[in-house]
Amino acid sequence: MSSSSPSSSSSSSSHPPQSSDSLTSVPSDAEVVESQEVTADNAAAILAADDDIDGPDTNESGQSHHGKPSRRTLLTFGGLAAAAVVGTGAYLTIRRTNQGVIGAHEALPLVIGGDICAAPLYAAYHQGFFDDAGLKVTLARTQQTEDTKDGVGAGKYIGAPGIFFSWLEPIYNGLNARLTAGLHAGCLRLVVRKDSPYQKLADLKGATIGVPSLSSSAFAYFAIGLSEAGINVKPDGGDITWRTVDADSLGTALSDGQVDAIMGSDPGPLLPVFNGTARELANNDAEEFCCSVALNGDFVRRQPQEAKALTEAWLKGSAYVPDHIEEIAKIEVDNDYVAADQDVVVRVLKTYGFKASASRFRAAIEPGIEKFKGTGFIASDVSARKLTDTVVADLGIKD
Repeated sequence: MSSSSPSSSSSSSSHPPQSSDSLTSVPSDAEVVESQEVTADNAAAILAADDDIDGPDTNESGQSHHGKPSRRTLLTFGGLAAAAVVGTGAYLTIRRTNQGVIGAHEALPLVIGGDICAAPLYAAYHQGFFDDAGLKVTLARTQQTEDTKDGVGAGKYIGAPGIFFSWLEPIYNGLNARLTAGLHAGCLRLVVRKDSPYQKLADLKGATIGVPSLSSSAFAYFAIGLSEAGINVKPDGGDITWRTVDADSLGTALSDGQVDAIMGSDPGPLLPVFNGTARELANNDAEEFCCSVALNGDFVRRQPQEAKALTEAWLKGSAYVPDHIEEIAKIEVDNDYVAADQDVVVRVLKTYGFKASASRFRAAIEPGIEKFKGTGFIASDVSARKLTDTVVADLGIKD
């Protein structure tokens, strides 16, 4: 995709998309701040102090001999321990190199990655909902080789739209991120050729499936259905041969016979369906939520009011989309947010259910976690309720 900025005619915001290397500057480490109150000015110094606190004189209980708690302790839930991402020196270096802690007056970079289903973000940005909330939001483009989740967890980006199933395992394993609301339903597809013998998920045992990556939302979601159908989805020694295919090339890989099936987020898997050469074998239309608001964990914890305002503006964007689909589709295409024709974007957006909510999101995610445990990517003895509490941040949003 090109890196053109949003056009002024279709946006009330004055903050164009930025590349990932043009974000907020970092506070200096000039002075170690002893207070536990973290601000945009003292964050880096506190993190630097942690390097000393968590040194060789840290005791077995996770406290230093200075009496201060280590910030490199383990996150525990469901009887299991997961090393917190904040628990490595490398993480501290990343945080200082990229962003430090963002203050309310500073730019908040949100990820755009080329998916049609990010429409609520585009709507909130171009309709000025973030501006109305007093937030200075920028849109940051990512490369296909970049791990968006790691970027959000490290504070390189403040947030991203993402299908919640794909965030469960990383957060379970300590990723410094929280989910704050559900945005809409439907946007993942598992597609086979029109003349394919595959009629149900169980038929895919032994098949070769093309997927953008094994950390993608599509892989995380359809792994549940495949596992429930008795298929071992593990990449090593499982019942499926997984082939990584660029999202824009999924249709070509299917039609050329390189793979037996493809899975991904819109528009890639739907294009061969629209042109009549393929059919959907499965999708996630029945889920109450698929895409969610994912925010950096430090931002949520230290600036809950800004996190709440950001989420509420994002929810307003989701509510705006269904009655303005043609307008949003034009914005997506004119600004090169997606690699698809406008009529395709319109057709795709009309398949989604835009019933965004923060309050209903938590109730929906717990049974989703229980299902995800069946894939083996999260241990079966982990408490779905406790993991939900770890994954979801309640910001007091009532809708």
